[in-house]
Amino acid sequence: MVLNDGPPFGPVIDGTMVVVFWEYRPSNVAAYLFLALFALATLGHVVYLAWLRAWTYIPFILGGIGLIFGYLERARAHSDPTDLDPWLLQSMLLLVAPPLLAATVYMTLGCVAAALLEGVEFRSGRGRDSRGCCSRCCYACCCTCSPTKGFVVADVVAIFTQLIGTVLPASGTPEAQRLSKIIVLVGLLVQLLALVVFIVLCARLHARLRHNPSKSKAMLADPGVNWLGHFVVLEVAAVMLVVRSVVRGAEYLGGTDGFVATHEVFVYVFDAVPMLVVMLSSMLLHPSRLVREIAKLERKEMGEFTELRGASLR
Repeated sequence: MVLNDGPPFGPVIDGTMVVVFWEYRPSNVAAYLFLALFALATLGHVVYLAWLRAWTYIPFILGGIGLIFGYLERARAHSDPTDLDPWLLQSMLLLVAPPLLAATVYMTLGCVAAALLEGVEFRSGRGRDSRGCCSRCCYACCCTCSPTKGFVVADVVAIFTQLIGTVLPASGTPEAQRLSKIIVLVGLLVQLLALVVFIVLCARLHARLRHNPSKSKAMLADPGVNWLGHFVVLEVAAVMLVVRSVVRGAEYLGGTDGFVATHEVFVYVFDAVPMLVVMLSSMLLHPSRLVREIAKLERKEMGEFTELRGASLR
């Protein structure tokens, strides 16, 4: 087997291109820049994880780590764009990392909705109906738990389909490449549909609370806290994930010689930048900080109740 030394880069057997890795030589400067940015953002979330015990952000951090190593592999590919390993690893990591970020975004909506709409009653187990759901926190045709589970299931499907789809082309057969394209597109479509439904549910609850803050005891107790800012963060994150999924879908539909696949700028403007926005926005208003505010209000409420009870006994 002989390797070609000019674009498109990929293995050549008997004078025929079997797999096209790159239609350009990947930029190591851009790759190292975003590697550093994602490393800093991931480190920030690790600090939040330890400080606020934000265990739901473990998939988020894993996604950040995937992005770090994905862009490391793109930087490695600059010096040897005909090497299989960097191309395969960066494809796999950059496709799988965003669904990991999305998984945490999905779970966060349920936590934010429960914290704002239920407060003490949600965590104490009161206010639940016979199905084990919390009827007051419903923001759709089901409880806060049900849509979250559906989103996470869709996310798992997206992860596995994109994993399989990125590994198949390594075999070098045209059939495997066609099947890979179909599988990745199915995964992206599932993720896109889940994100659209998520945005609708999030925006609906956001609008309800904005027009009628009396539905939330927390918002009434301390209106100075930017409670609704958490919904803005979730909506921005979901929109960024939608943009990334649409562009990735266009890339796979166009093929290796399509306009998106042949211009590296799309990878950074419509994939790296949106994912960085997702990570940074959740650092500005971390949902675990909302939970801490709710806990403070609960302690204040319990303290006032204890004082009133003591006064009545006297």
